[in-house]
This record gives sequence, C-alpha cells and structure tokens, in this order.
Amino acid sequence: MKSKYAFLIVLSFMVSVLSAKSWQKQVQNKGYLISGSVKGLDTGLVKITRPDYTGGKEIVIDSMQIKNGKFTFKGKVDYVDIVNLIIDNKYIAERGFFLDNSIMTLEIDLTKVDRTNSFNLKVTGSKYQEEFLKQTAIGEKIMAQEKYKKIDRFMDKMRAAYQAKDTVLMKQYETDSKAYEALVNERQSEYQNSKINYVKMNPSSVVAPNVLGFQFSEGRMSKEQMTEIYPLFQKEAKKTAMYKYYAKIYEEIFTSLGIGGTVPDFTLNTVNGATLTLSKVNSKYKLVDFWASWCVPCRKSFPHLSELYKKYQSKGLEIIGIGTSDEEAKWRKAIMEDKTLWNHVFDPGTSRGVGKVAATYGVPFLPTTFLIDNNGKIILRNPTADQLDQKLAELLGE
Repeated sequence: MKSKYAFLIVLSFMVSVLSAKSWQKQVQNKGYLISGSVKGLDTGLVKITRPDYTGGKEIVIDSMQIKNGKFTFKGKVDYVDIVNLIIDNKYIAERGFFLDNSIMTLEIDLTKVDRTNSFNLKVTGSKYQEEFLKQTAIGEKIMAQEKYKKIDRFMDKMRAAYQAKDTVLMKQYETDSKAYEALVNERQSEYQNSKINYVKMNPSSVVAPNVLGFQFSEGRMSKEQMTEIYPLFQKEAKKTAMYKYYAKIYEEIFTSLGIGGTVPDFTLNTVNGATLTLSKVNSKYKLVDFWASWCVPCRKSFPHLSELYKKYQSKGLEIIGIGTSDEEAKWRKAIMEDKTLWNHVFDPGTSRGVGKVAATYGVPFLPTTFLIDNNGKIILRNPTADQLDQKLAELLGE
C-alpha cells in the first residue's frame, strides 16, 4: 500500500511540474501572467503604462483592481519594452520594468515611498529585467569608485551652501569647482563608455537603448558620438520608447532644428504684460535662450550674456530669454535679482510641466540656446561661450 501511495505522490508531482512547464510555455507563446502584491494598501487601481519620452501621452496597457493587497495581470504584448507601474494615479514605481510575454511576480512596498510618492519595485521572472539591473549595477559601481568619492563630498557641501543661500560660500565653491572638472569628466566618460560599449555589443537588444538612456543627448555627448551611435541600433531595439526618443532628438538636432534649420515662431507674454512675437523682433541676429530660475548654469551664464548684449545690441543683436518649466513669480524674481535687461517672455507649462514653446523647440535641457538670423534660420545651436563669442565677432565685428 505504501508503495502504491508513494507512486501516486510521485506521479502527481510529475503531472504538476509538467503542467507548470506547459503553462509557462503557453504564456511565453501567447502572453504574460503577472502576480503582484502590495504592502501598505489593500484596495486600489494598479495600471501598467507605456512611456512616451517624445512628449506624447503614456498609453495604458493594462489595469486591474487590487484586492486584499493582491492583483493579477494577464495579457499579451507585441514587443518587449520598459513600462511604468502606477497605483491610484498617485504612486509610481521608482524604476520601470520590462514587460514581456512570460510569468512574472511584482512586489510593492508602499510603506516606504519617497517624497515624490515613488516606490521600489521588486521584479522576478523577466530575463530582460535581470540583464537591465545587472548593467545598472555596473554603472553604479563605476560612479561609486573610491577615487570619485571626493567629488560627491564636494558637491554635498556646495549644495548645502546653495540651500542656505550663503553667497560667500557659493562663490568660493564655484571657484573651487574648477579643480574637480577633470575628475568629473573622467567619471562621466568611464560611466558613459560602459553603456556605449554595451550598445555596440548588443545593438538589437531591447535592453540596450534603456541601458544607454538619456546619456544620448547634446548635454552628454558630442555630435560626432551621436552620429556614430544612432545607426547602431537594430531590430527589436528600434521598437522601444527610448529609441523613438532618440529618433526625435536626432532629427531635431541634425535636421529640423539643427544648424541651417528654421525655428518655429511664437508669441508669448513679456515680463511687462505685453506680447512678443519672435518674427516681429527686428534685429540682424537673435539669441533665443531657454532658462529657468532654478537652473544654476542658466543664471551663471547671465553675466557673460550681459557683456555681449552691451557690446552688440547697437550692432544688431537681440536676446530673447524664455522662462520655461518654472513658476512665474520665481521667474520674475530672478529677472530682478540678475538685472538682465533684454527681452523676457514666459512659457506656460503643459500638463507635463514642460513649456509649450520649449516642447516645440525640442528643448533637451536648460539652458538651451539658438543663435538665429532675422529670418529665423539657425546659425548656432547650444554654442559654448567661446563659440558664441567667435561667431558674434565674425558677424557683427569686435
């Protein structure tokens, strides 16, 4: 009898294993099965959304009610990519996860959200997620090397001085920061190269563009680097939301809003309550400068811009400062504090907080500047101070 029961137990176990494998194969062929648990919330609505980094709306892929802190998703995706997880339109995962047609589990702890209501998400069952986290850890290890810790200590002190509005210390730290420039550049280069090398080794992987992330930008790469890396991506990698963002900014930088292109016209309210239309500002050359009161590099550039404005305004230069992604009261206060005497207009934000005009210009970061002629043709895009000096001297004389 015992042997009979033992045989039945073994048989039952084998059937369950085969059934599990069969189900897993079925899910991989037909769709995903996600089991989730939430600590700190018994009921609510959880959504899976596909991000859009080009300024469009996120698409809801799936949604489900949380019951007794549990939820289940069943569905199918046509291609693999990172998605966001949102609860009650209030809480969002600190980092998205790769949604593929497999069996996964999600663990959420809402008892430990940060000040932005972001929560840590633990994902198991996705090979793409595992690979992404592995590459993320490599980048974090590079940034945390002992030789670079002095940068972080200095930045903490500098940040504290700015928060305390200690002008004496702020000026001192700005001067001292020059001694760290070479080390900062070394760390950034090492960090970025690890990601670029991953793209070169895995050009078709959906993980590759998400590993590179927003390193692919004007602020972090030269135009030569961007033209080298952009064509590398192939097949499934080109379906990702991050690659679509790359395609948009690449087209803007090198075609529509690159040197030789023409900027969109706009009409915005000035600091004095009047309206200003870019095409109606009659000047030989115009410097369109997107900035914000909270942007330290923006405001650090103003003393030099003031010198250029004083030197070249009578010769045909106008500066149009566009306050964007900002609060109007803080924008007005910054103009008074910095005593910037050129044209200032305010760019109201969209529902995503991005200024409407900034969005049409594809502004990737602040400050973003365009030197244009009177017809709106772009002469320089995001020039350095030296490049701007040289070009204005060439166009308008010393």
